[in-house]
Amino acid sequence: MGDRAGINNRNRVKGKVSKLIFRVTQKLAKKIKIVPDAALPPHENPFLDWTANLIMVSRWQCILLTNSSCLYSVALPGKGVSNEKAFVEASTGALKEYMAIDGCENIFNGHMASHVGTATLCKASDRRVLGSMNDLAYHTRVYLLEAGLPVSLVNARLNDMPMSVLERTYPRRALLALAEK
Repeated sequence: MGDRAGINNRNRVKGKVSKLIFRVTQKLAKKIKIVPDAALPPHENPFLDWTANLIMVSRWQCILLTNSSCLYSVALPGKGVSNEKAFVEASTGALKEYMAIDGCENIFNGHMASHVGTATLCKASDRRVLGSMNDLAYHTRVYLLEAGLPVSLVNARLNDMPMSVLERTYPRRALLALAEK
């Protein structure tokens, strides 16, 4: 697809994407009315590679963003996110806000802030990440509906949950370990 809302095909350096990648599921692509590009290889900067899914929590739409490398996740309301531009703005805003709450603002500022205005949306294809996201989606529903937690506490719980893909470590610890490299 061409350049959608100033988002897609700029910032390529020798065939490599040098901007945020959002790997979207079919459900989310349908909601924001896009046809995502073909799946891309993993980004050379793991902080710029995110997978996004639309989940339903009762009758409430929720977008779950998960870092494709360390599974660090942020849930955000899906209400009002009806196109690509709104998705990119809401997603980057939620990442910035929650990472500041979580004490990871320096990671956002150092690795992601300069890429906030640009993003490529492609198909989600990593089954390892999508399988982990199914588990995270289940826990998001439980924390919001049964425990009645606010979204910021849901995000904290998601990132302090051991994940088998990460060899039973926590996504928050994996994110901090990536930042130390």
